[in-house]
This record gives sequence, structure tokens and C-alpha cells, in this order.
Amino acid sequence: MSGMADIVNDFPVRFAALDGAHRHASPSSRSADTALPRPEPAIPPVMLVRYRPGVAHQTARAVHLVPMPDGRADTVDTLCGARLDLEEIETLSSGQGVPCMRCVLHQVRATAPVVEPPVGSPNTQGTGLIHGVVYQAWGWPVIQQRDQIRLNLDCDVSAIKIPILLSTEVTQILTKRHCAPAVLAHPYAPEHHLILTGERFGAALPWPPSVQHITGALMLPPTMTPRGPITWTQPPRQDSLHLSREIDVFGALRTVLGDSHQ
Repeated sequence: MSGMADIVNDFPVRFAALDGAHRHASPSSRSADTALPRPEPAIPPVMLVRYRPGVAHQTARAVHLVPMPDGRADTVDTLCGARLDLEEIETLSSGQGVPCMRCVLHQVRATAPVVEPPVGSPNTQGTGLIHGVVYQAWGWPVIQQRDQIRLNLDCDVSAIKIPILLSTEVTQILTKRHCAPAVLAHPYAPEHHLILTGERFGAALPWPPSVQHITGALMLPPTMTPRGPITWTQPPRQDSLHLSREIDVFGALRTVLGDSHQ
């Protein structure tokens, strides 16, 4: 197969979806006393491949990542689990084509350095920092620009700012009701937590004065602000936005406030 020598040894070089995801590990993106990266794992060489023109429909010609073949097999296995015939694929240079997000996500998880928060920080109990490409793979409406990850709140996704003590109780109730939300701590709202929801109610809800609805956009970890990092107090999962709705948060809030007046 022609071009088999085009191996990507320094992945990703110009792969746009991954470039921003790796930037946060650089010294300039996080302060020295916030987190220290562990030594990066060795990155195995991979190739960027896709079906040749005419072999498959254009929509099926995503760019996959495959380990370097040993030269004896007639097929290659992509990182997303697909098996491709060598006669039907072509190799590409980095930055070409539309990437297979499952391959990208697999590579990010396998090769990205683990960043440990300082002891006692909100992320200490979490599973590490999540990259922008992971949010995208989950289907979250995010845009990544360099070291900043912006969540769009103009669609169904919303963020509810709640005082910390009240938010803690609301989160506990939501977890017991099997709709555990993702919860943020933001340096610009130090006395509040922000609960993310994936479905608006469709009408204005009578939130108490101490609770506010965030509009427009919201920065997500590992974004660093002039006042410090944005962190998760309850890290998200792939289904977090599907599990927790505005009406669920409102119901849990009413339960907490009702109990406090008894």
C-alpha cells in the first residue's frame, strides 16, 4: 500500500480536535501550585487512514487512527474497533479529513498526561481532568479555543447557581433520585456551586432569590481564569446532562427548602 511510511509519531501535530485538548498540560495553562503533570506515557506510533475515494460513501470516510502494521497482515484494526482492508484505505497527513471521534477519544485517554489537583481541592475526589475533545465526544455543546472550553447555554443545557450549603443538599437528593448532576465550583462565584442540567423546563420556574439562572455561556474545566481554575465538585459522566433536568433540580430544591421550614 502506497504511503505506508507516513507514520504519525508525534500525535497530534496539527490535528485540531486534539491540539486544544493537550494544551492544558503546558506550564503556561495552569499555575505551578495548582497541579503538576506526571511524566507523559510513551505514545505508540499511529497512522491516519480512511477509505479510498469510491470505496465508501463520503460520509463513511472518517479519518481513523491505527497502530503501525507489522507488514504481514492484510487488514488493520482502528482504535475505535473497526477492521479495514489495506487495499481499501489510504494514509493521510495530520490535519486532513474529518476525524473519527471514537478513535480520537481512545487516543486522548490512552496518552494524555494525568493531572492531579492539590490535596483538598474540589477535584481531589474526581477522576482527573476532562479534555475538550471528551466533552465533544459526549455530545456536549462546547467550543474549545486554546486553553478555554466554553459550554453553550443558549440551547437545552442550563446552569443553576446555588449557595454551596444548599447546593450540597440538592446534589445529595438528586443522586438518591438517580439523576446525579455535574457540579462546578467557579472562582467568580466562590460562595456558590453551579449545577448543570441537560433539559430546560420550557417555562420560567419560581426560583428563590438566592438561586440564579446562568445564561449565555459557561467555562468548563480545565479552563484557568485570572482568579484561579474552574473545577468540578462533582465530576461529570457521559450521561450527566441526560440524567439531570431543570425540573429535577427545582424539585430537589423545593424538597430541601420545605424540610428546612418544618
